[in-house]
Formats: sequence, C-alpha cells, structure tokens
Amino acid sequence: MQSKTSFFNMALFKKNISRTWIVGLLYFVLLLLMLPVYFIINTANHGEDDWYTQMGYTMEMRLYEHISLMPTALLGIIVAIIVTGITFWYLFNRRDNYMMHAFPVSRKSMYFTGILSSLTVSLVPVLLASVIMTIAAVAEGAGGVSCIWYWALIVAVSTLLFTAIAIFSLMTTGQLVTGVIFYFIFNFLYLMMEVAFRMTASLLLYGLGGAMNGINYKIWTPVLYIPVHAKIESNIIYDDMYSKVIEFGHEFIGGPLLAGYAVFAVVLIIVCYQLYRFKKLETVLDFIAVPFIKPIFSVGMSFFISMVGGAFIAGMVEALTPLTYDGRFAIAIVSSLILGVIIYFATQMLIEKTLRVFCFKKAVHCGIYTLAALGILVCMRLDVIGVENRVPKLEDIQWAGIQVDYTMVFTDEMDIEAFRQLHQNFLADKKELRNINYNYPDVDGKTFTIRYKLKNGDILIRDYPVINTEASVVSSEYVAATQPILDFINNPGRIKEHIIGNIWNNCEITSMNFGGIIPYEAGDYTMEYNSFDELTTGEKKEKFKRVYNEFLKDVDAGNVFRQDFSGYDYMYEEKQKKTFYNSFDFTVYNKDINYFSDTDTFWDYSNGRDMTAMHEQTIYAELNTDCTNTLEALKNEGFYENEDVIMTNYEFSKKYENYEY
Repeated sequence: MQSKTSFFNMALFKKNISRTWIVGLLYFVLLLLMLPVYFIINTANHGEDDWYTQMGYTMEMRLYEHISLMPTALLGIIVAIIVTGITFWYLFNRRDNYMMHAFPVSRKSMYFTGILSSLTVSLVPVLLASVIMTIAAVAEGAGGVSCIWYWALIVAVSTLLFTAIAIFSLMTTGQLVTGVIFYFIFNFLYLMMEVAFRMTASLLLYGLGGAMNGINYKIWTPVLYIPVHAKIESNIIYDDMYSKVIEFGHEFIGGPLLAGYAVFAVVLIIVCYQLYRFKKLETVLDFIAVPFIKPIFSVGMSFFISMVGGAFIAGMVEALTPLTYDGRFAIAIVSSLILGVIIYFATQMLIEKTLRVFCFKKAVHCGIYTLAALGILVCMRLDVIGVENRVPKLEDIQWAGIQVDYTMVFTDEMDIEAFRQLHQNFLADKKELRNINYNYPDVDGKTFTIRYKLKNGDILIRDYPVINTEASVVSSEYVAATQPILDFINNPGRIKEHIIGNIWNNCEITSMNFGGIIPYEAGDYTMEYNSFDELTTGEKKEKFKRVYNEFLKDVDAGNVFRQDFSGYDYMYEEKQKKTFYNSFDFTVYNKDINYFSDTDTFWDYSNGRDMTAMHEQTIYAELNTDCTNTLEALKNEGFYENEDVIMTNYEFSKKYENYEY
C-alpha cells in the first residue's frame, strides 16, 4: 500500500545516490582543482622576489582576488541539469515509468526524495571543497576566509534555483532530450526574447541599428545576472606608477538577490510537484506533456522566429534592390506572417506527433495568432510605444555622449539638457531624415552614435545614418535638423573640454612630437622627430607649452578637430590637399586632477568597475593647411626647419605611393 504522508523514502534515496554519485565525485575533483589546488600553486612562491610580495599584496588580498574570480552560476546551471536528468530518468522511458509508479511509494515521496538526492549530490561537493579551501587558506596565513563561504552560498543558491528550473523543464515534456533543450530555453528565454526584438529593431527601426549593443542582463536570466550582481568584489588600488598597492577593499554583493532567488526556487519546486502529481503516465515520449504549455510554445516559436526571419528577408531584398523605408517594412511584415503560419503548423506537428494538423479549429487558432502578430508588427511600424522617439528624462541620465569623428561625453546637467533638446529636435523631423537616407542610398554620408548611460545602469544607444548636409538632395528641413548637432559638437569650448580633455586649461605638456618626412632613398622615406635632447625637462615643457598655446588658437578658429557628416569619398582629393601626412601629438598632464576620458566612458571600457585614476592623456591631431598658428610655432620652436619636410596627404601619395586621383 502506498504511503500517503511520507515525503522521503530511504531506499529510493540510496538508489538515486548510487546512480548520480559519480557526477558528484567529478564535480568535487573539479572544485578541488579550481579552489585549493590552484590557490596553493599560485601562492607557493611568496618570498621577497615574488611579484605579489613586491607589489605589497597580502595573503588575504590574494585569497579575495582568487575567490572573486571563481565561477558561481555557471557551475550551478551545468550540474543541476545533469543530476536531475539522471535522477528522473525513469519519466522518459515507458517501461521504467510504469514500473516505478507501480511500486508502493507515493508520487510525493518519489518527487521530494528525488529533489533531496539531487541537491545532496550537487551541494555536498561545494561544502567539502569550501572546507578544504578554508584549511588551505588558513595554512597559507590568509585571513578573511568568510569570502570562501559567501562564494559557497552563491553557488548553493544558484544550484537550488537551476535545480528548480531543471525540474520544471523535465515535468513539461515526456522526452529527456527535449527536457534538456527546454531547460536552456527557459534559462535564456527572456534574453532570447529581448535579442529577437533588438535584432528586428536594428534591421527595421530608424536609429536602432546598434540595438544589439548595450544589452544589460536582467534578473530573468539568472545565469548571467547572478555573476554580476551577487559576488565577492575585490578592489585593489595601485599608485600612479602601478608599482605598489596603496589600498584594498572588499564587499559581499547581492545578499537580498540571493534570498529572492531562493524563495522563487522553493515556490517553483512546489509548483513542479503539482505538475508531477497530476502528470499522466501515458504522456511519456510526448513533446509537451503539460496542456497549457502547448499554445504558449506554438505562438512563442511562431512569433519570435518569424519576426526575426521577416526582418532578415527584408534586409536581403534591400541588398538586391533599393527599397523605401515603407517598402522594406511591408516586405518584413508579409514575410513574418507567412513564416509565422508555417512555423505554427510545424510546431503543431511536433506536439501532436502527426502531419494531420490542418483542420478548421487549428486554422482558427492560426488566424487569431496571425492577426495578433500583424497588430504587433504594425504597432512597431507606427512606433506606438515610442522606441524610435525615446529620449530619456534629465533626472534619469548619468551621462550623455555622441560620437561622429571624435567622442564627447557630457556629465554636466546643463550640457546634458542642451544635448537632450538637440536630440528631441532631431527626432521631430524623423520622417524627413529617414526618407532622405532611404531614398538616396548612394549619397555620401556618415553614421553618428548617441549613448545615454542611465542611473539605473542601462545604456540607451542610437545610431543615426545621415547624409552630407551640403549634398544637393537635402532639404532645408533636413539641414535644420542636422546642422545644430554639428554646431554643438564643433563649439571650440566643447572641443577643448572633451577632445583634448578636462585638464586642457590646467596642465603641463610633458611630451610633443611632430614627424617630418625625410626621403632617404629613391621612392622611400622616414619620419624624423626632434627630441631636443640638449634641453632640460623644464625647458622642453616650456617649448611644448608655447606650441600648445598656438594650437589652442587654431582650435578656437575652427581649424582643427572639426566634424561634419560628409563621408570618406566626399571631396576626397580636396581634403587630401588640405590635410597633412605628418604626425602630430602631445601629452597633457596634471598630477592633482584626474583626467576624464570621454572615449573610455562612452564605450564603457571599465565594464562598471572603478578604474585607477589617470592624470595624463596623449592627444593625436591631424593638422591641415589652415593650422597656421600651430605650423608657425612648430617651426619657430625647432620641430622642423623648412617646409620641405611637410607634405599634404595628396603630395605624399603622389611622391611615395604613386596614387592616381
């Protein structure tokens, strides 16, 4: 007689352990290699000659750095599906399924015993490895072993969460392979949906060509979210010369997040028990064993795959023949609807395990889906939710940036608001801008990028293709929308503040180089630099500063660092006749003020981490024939003696590259 009250069966527990212990053993060996073994090897030499010792690292710092680099959620997602798949193997074989459920053991006991045995095999290796790692750390003289146990907590919660998701995946299907596929689909479902929308937007919506960039992982994708938001943060700060550790700090991040994931995992395990409790034995080998999942799967697969597929088809057609913006979107919509119908009936064949799915009832369901999909695609075309027109509110923005030929990032509230107004005015003529770009694809132009870093950590990116404002096809409305952006970024004050940098008016010039072109044999040349070795460091700085002051005059006159929307081919020969091939660079330095790098900030090179402060930056400038102040100063200060060493790009190409214009 089956037990009606017991949640646990010892005989079944032992049987489950006997089938999965080898997985736990291999997992334990892997953890040993990753944690104590690697730590001991890495710290074996910590004498006076050791690099870490010379840098001022303590053993505690090395421990925190070691543990902070160890994977967490990645371990849980792999181990959970392997162990649960083996434990509940019987659900996917008819003979084993009927035999197991014929034993005098309730489904409740079978389910919760399976959960307990799976977690035992998955978590005991983590516990044992953490104990051994703690002993190794203490033996090496490292304090702060609490970081080891916080790492173990993150792995344990991750494993519990992924075990719950694995159980849910296995309960919704009658096929083990399908269950594994569903497991990874469920884990990445939100991200895949976001990617589908972003991919479609990048192909169809104006300004969203870079929509695939700036994805910020959300809580619904725990395998990617947990490592970023629940971790041991080890902050080691060096001096300006990167020769000594001057400060060390650490932080345990994400405690409330782990608690929330643990609660969700417990709730999901209870939900899965209800699915198992009412699971019919004859659903073995069914593609989907839970009725309410079937329409969700069919509609979801049909919509998202067809939406991306339709956008790609429109892109391929446009590659073969020019299309208007509306024409491209019409092709995308029609293609998506056709693909959606095909995929809908294909998924029905998988679910029903037959080709006979074409009936009036299914046709009605497909028609409802098609109308819903059409409505969503039309709403996307009309930008009903304001994706194309979105400009963040001032209070939500941490910084705003733009990149054309150079990069500028604005952190001052007044600058951000002025930039927002420019962006909004630009989008007010969106239709005019979009249609001209689509109607004249062969006209010379560029793409400029706008990025907003929001205070919640998200990054909003817009890429706008624009054509040369001097082209004959542009309208006055087009110029009125685009020219203010050029006027804004070509303001001399902003050029100095954001291209040279925030220390432009309070800095030393520690180095300066100007390359003179010297022929040394027929058809070849060398770039010669005057290093002024006969001068003292102070005399060099004074010389560089005098040239720098004249260079600033050329910036104020609009002769250097100016940006426009003309492409590479526009007036190419004329541009080559004005710009010099000679190289010119200088380094600005202020030991008391941190240099703010617009480029590093714009592209988020720090990846959210605090970077060691910079106090200098090398600036590269392309001089041209209008830079008379700089050229005269360079000559007066001895960087070159005669004009023979200066060549425009046009002259250089004629002499050394035999380029025919």
